[in-house]
Amino acid sequence: MSDTPGTKELKELSLAINTAEGVAVVVGCSHLGIARIVEAAAAINPKIRLIVGGFHLVAASDEVIAKTVAALKDTFKVENIAPGHCTGEPTFAALKKAFGDRYLYAGLGTTLPLGANTGSDMRRGEGPGCSKMTSPPIVGSRREDPFGLLQARRLRTKASQL
Repeated sequence: MSDTPGTKELKELSLAINTAEGVAVVVGCSHLGIARIVEAAAAINPKIRLIVGGFHLVAASDEVIAKTVAALKDTFKVENIAPGHCTGEPTFAALKKAFGDRYLYAGLGTTLPLGANTGSDMRRGEGPGCSKMTSPPIVGSRREDPFGLLQARRLRTKASQL
């Protein structure tokens, strides 16, 4: 649980998947601190292959961001990083600068396979429209309507017309 005011009442759940290539850590919003979560995962296996999820640094100071990025890169030697929603734009930029081609885009519709080739052909950048992606975006109805909402609406409209 977090010791930060405003998040003390929030229980944090994270998942550490121990693979032959290292640990993949899946975090929610990292209220207790991404470095503390990674430290706990490193106790399982010190080789951290991938971290994906929210880092809860959206309102963090530059000093806190720099310290966190340094801990992930230099202390824990994280191999690949895929930050999500509550990480914050300044932290996205700092992580992308620090991790380079080991920074992965983790937005809706992105697939992050685990295995020996994690990161070798992954989407990179700030979003699906980024021109620096190394693989094409997901196309087809699943990407355009990932939850089937448009299809359900069409079927409902069609049924009401009968």
